[in-house]
Amino acid sequence: MSNRKHRGCENMENLCPVTRKRSTNKNPVSVVSALVSTTKSSHYEHPSSPSSLTFEALEEMGIGMLDSEESSSSTLSAIALAVSASVTSDDNSNETTPYASVPRMAHQLQHTQRLSMGATGDTTLDSHAVEDSLAMCRKSAENQQILAQVKRSEGSSNSNSPSKRLRNPLVAVTCNSQIDGTASLNFQPSTSRLAQGCMAKQPSSAQITTRKIPRDGFFVFRTPAMSAHISSGINYFERLSDEILLDIFKWLPKKTLLRMAAVCRRFNRCSHDDTLWTRLDLGLRTIRPGALEKIVRRGVLVIRLAQTSIQEPAFAPLTEEFTVRLQYLDLSMASITRSSLLRLLSHCRHLKKISLENTELDDNICQEVAKNEALEAVNLTMATGLTANSVRLIMKSLTSLSSLNISWTDLSADAVTALVTHISSNVIRLNIAGCRRVLFDSHVATLQNRCPQLLELDLSDCNSLTPTVITAIMKFKMLEYLSVSRCYLIPATKFIELKSMPSLTYLDIFGMLSDAAMEVLEKQLPKMGINKFIHSSVSRPTVGTRRTSIWGLRTRD
Repeated sequence: MSNRKHRGCENMENLCPVTRKRSTNKNPVSVVSALVSTTKSSHYEHPSSPSSLTFEALEEMGIGMLDSEESSSSTLSAIALAVSASVTSDDNSNETTPYASVPRMAHQLQHTQRLSMGATGDTTLDSHAVEDSLAMCRKSAENQQILAQVKRSEGSSNSNSPSKRLRNPLVAVTCNSQIDGTASLNFQPSTSRLAQGCMAKQPSSAQITTRKIPRDGFFVFRTPAMSAHISSGINYFERLSDEILLDIFKWLPKKTLLRMAAVCRRFNRCSHDDTLWTRLDLGLRTIRPGALEKIVRRGVLVIRLAQTSIQEPAFAPLTEEFTVRLQYLDLSMASITRSSLLRLLSHCRHLKKISLENTELDDNICQEVAKNEALEAVNLTMATGLTANSVRLIMKSLTSLSSLNISWTDLSADAVTALVTHISSNVIRLNIAGCRRVLFDSHVATLQNRCPQLLELDLSDCNSLTPTVITAIMKFKMLEYLSVSRCYLIPATKFIELKSMPSLTYLDIFGMLSDAAMEVLEKQLPKMGINKFIHSSVSRPTVGTRRTSIWGLRTRD
């Protein structure tokens, strides 16, 4: 019996390693009376909390409740250790443990037990008394934990120091909302390794009923102004005028503007305003059937459709007559049928500049082009389908024309004659390159009489011109740029006569002279730039790498 008692004392020393004096008192009744005298009754209903200790939890932790004199003393020591481990702070916490007095209290109770046991020699422990002692220890530890958390929450509210802040703000919110004592407390689960190990060993949810944390413990932070706006139910967009909405919408990309039209009726109406669709760039795109009509109806002024594939039908078959506001149209190398192009141009009456480079034309299309009397620049480079009648109609109608590029259009001799005879006298830039065997010296002389104010003239690849043409060219008093590249019938000595033209600044004669002859000509014409431009820029919408503008106007917002 003495050996077993001695082992119980050693177990208590190992579990509660606090320096103390040995005693032989082992009366468990005194322990129970001490617990009753030092604790107060409270209620706690959260069996899943790490601070709660039940018989099942103790058995899972390896602490057995046996009615034997060997296990009576070691059981109380294990209980004290479990209580101290469960009420201390987490391993991850950097704060001082606020419950350090709990193990010391358990040690004092066990010391009292040894004194009483040594005095009476009774080693029998009643199971009911053990249960009462466990409940009292648990309640006392919980009360101390509550008081410590309340003190910490009050202290941290007056300090901004990171070391004094709580690790879990939701715990403080829950405690503050339930500290009145009328409702039971619900703590957040601990994050320590000890608590995680205990939670892993706990039974399933089917065996233990866990009380859920009330939703009132959580909150969403809002400023007073935001809360007032949400609670008032006022739609402040309705208070904005249409002008302010349009000033906001103008910064949106076109794709976003289309999505905004699906928000409400007012946004749909404002998103269709003409001021938001003044310019549009659809180059290198594919336009679905019927989309081109919707685009031009938006009131677009500047549109780029270079190398765009326009699918049929571009317009609805039974569309009423309407007029678009289009002024700058770039259809260079666009894939569009003649019927769609005719429908598009039939709605255009305010065009100022147009590019139909490398497109298929006919007399009806040219007639629609001629109806835009305000046209200033026309680019028909490599267009097909031009006839003498269509050229004559365009030249007679477009009296405001100042720039024309009709190069490489495979014109006939009659078409060239109609061109130089009826061209507007306001033209200052002209490119009729590629008129092989149909453009003669007489045509240039007629052109000089018709357009004496020409600034740029491109006669490249007109291989029917003779040296006599230089005499007619020298009559242009304002000519600044001249190109006669690959006009092989003109000798090199004739170019030296051009130095008598003070206004001529640039001369292109590609493929005409050798390197040695070019050096001699440069010495004879020191103030003139020779072979500086490979390609002509007459009436072209884009020049060089500027692909986001046409005729100097931006096509993207």
